[in-house]
Amino acid sequence: MATSSEHDGGPAEPLWKLQQRQRLLLSIASRGSSEAAALIIPGIVVWLQRHETGAFQAPLLLWWLGMALMACVFVGLRRQLRRDLGAAVPSAELPTRLQRWERVMGRMALLNAGSWALAIPLTHGSGHEFRLFIYLVLCGVVASAATFLAPAAAVFKRFFGVLYGAMLLAVVWYFPNRGLYLLPLLMLYGATIARHAWGARQLMQQQWAQERDRQLLAERYLAAKEQAEQALEAKSRFLSAASHDLRQPLHALGLLVETARQRNADGALAGVLDDAQACAQSLGTMCNDLLDLSRLENGTWELRAQVMDLRILLGDATRLFAAEARQRGLVLRWRVARGMDSLVRADEALLRQMVFNLLHNALRYTQRGGVLLAARVHGGGWRIEVWDTGLGIAAEDRPHVFAPHFRARSGQAARRAAQPGAEHLPGVSSQGLGLAVVAAAARRMGVEHGLLSTPGRGSCFWLQLSPSLNVQADLPLGHAQAQAGAEAEAAANPPGRPLLQGRCWVVDDDVQVAQALAGLLRGWGLTVDVAAAGREAQAWLAAGQHPDFVLCDHQLAHGENGFALLQNVLAQSPQAAGALLSGDPSAALEQQAQELGYLLLRKPVDPLALRALLQRRLAVAGA
Repeated sequence: MATSSEHDGGPAEPLWKLQQRQRLLLSIASRGSSEAAALIIPGIVVWLQRHETGAFQAPLLLWWLGMALMACVFVGLRRQLRRDLGAAVPSAELPTRLQRWERVMGRMALLNAGSWALAIPLTHGSGHEFRLFIYLVLCGVVASAATFLAPAAAVFKRFFGVLYGAMLLAVVWYFPNRGLYLLPLLMLYGATIARHAWGARQLMQQQWAQERDRQLLAERYLAAKEQAEQALEAKSRFLSAASHDLRQPLHALGLLVETARQRNADGALAGVLDDAQACAQSLGTMCNDLLDLSRLENGTWELRAQVMDLRILLGDATRLFAAEARQRGLVLRWRVARGMDSLVRADEALLRQMVFNLLHNALRYTQRGGVLLAARVHGGGWRIEVWDTGLGIAAEDRPHVFAPHFRARSGQAARRAAQPGAEHLPGVSSQGLGLAVVAAAARRMGVEHGLLSTPGRGSCFWLQLSPSLNVQADLPLGHAQAQAGAEAEAAANPPGRPLLQGRCWVVDDDVQVAQALAGLLRGWGLTVDVAAAGREAQAWLAAGQHPDFVLCDHQLAHGENGFALLQNVLAQSPQAAGALLSGDPSAALEQQAQELGYLLLRKPVDPLALRALLQRRLAVAGA
């Protein structure tokens, strides 16, 4: 807490106390009732005195004039005080100004009280009723001061001490016949006024204390909020910085395992390699889910609504997971209601991720039977459903299914009973993040989500889109097909699949990743050239070499931009196509890729999706 300089030789006073003193002085200066009373009441007294005696009394006229001059001085001082303390005062100057004005206000209180007390000797020779009127007026002035000056204890004590003290000392002299009777009443009145002033002072201090408590609470809240935001920002920066380094080895691992599976001739190792591939895919899924969940929770995922076709989305998802379903011995189907326009306006990347996570979750927990991915109109809007014939979810577990890292106890027990050891299979293990990403994405998009389940028969997870997202068929499609092509044909090819033909350039400064990717591509029949930087690719172009496809990392060494390099290479090789590889999870990168018209592949790249992409772009041997 900032503090002021020393006040009256004492220890440094907290700034908030100085500000309270400042507000109190400004509050007193904002009231003009004392000046109005000093102008009006003396005039009434002079007029009543003339009415009683038949002539003006010179001492009273001078007293009235003096009160008027005093009121004018007070008005000027109040204006000066507001100018001096009303504006933003530097904290270093505030104590000095407060001390000066508190002394001025104390002197003003003494002068004001003394001026009012002069009415007692000036009217001593008047009639009893008139003198009683004077005391009633002075009692009213004291009461008014108790109301307005009591919070400023030093100022009130000076005013009350002078005026009430004069009234108390002069009462017997002023009322020779009844002074002894009036003295107890006046003392009782003074005690009442003092108690009222003390109560007003206590109330003001309580209000200040409550205000201070609220201020401290607000400051603690803001500090905690700022600390939490900084921690969240630091976590986001860490995840963003670590994502590239984390994805690189995962990317290389997946490519190496796929290369080993292709070249393996030992049947005894086939199962081990399949498990290794499943583990690599599980690690990649966990990495993607963790980063997606972090972006959704901290609000860094920027929604970009565009027109997309649900038929394309469901077809892509089915083809992408066809290999996994076949490997598990499951039937994977998809269906979209006929006779309806299946166009919606939504964030394509986010909705696609939600559907993929639901479908992956259904395949993971289904041991026999199949999975159906469907879309139908419900309540005026499209409803996407994922049905499975898995183990089902118990009623007590359903409210927690979408929580991070949750694993249903009933599902685990049933799985162990139905298939001993299945819980330890790589394809069955779960990190508990996929459905949490679905829930966070649904909240971000304003999409309802939920599930229906019958233990022992299966489950249905659903996403309910708002009717406001529906789009008429005559509107043009946006980017719905731009990135669907690579995943649309990502079904697993059976053994003996045809080799690809063509030259592929791999530009990546990570030697491990580049060599793993090159080995996989050569296993598919491609001629591969590996470059660590753009200057090598430029040298090949200068030598007259041109690629058929370019896979370029987004972040190269020494700050080299993969976007610029890919654009340059493709501009000099019109027959070639290309894609960017990146471990950066930011939405800005994806938006930039869309604006420039490039396909962006997130690391770790699924080898099946990569082969499907290359097969669409390149020739197939023997075709």
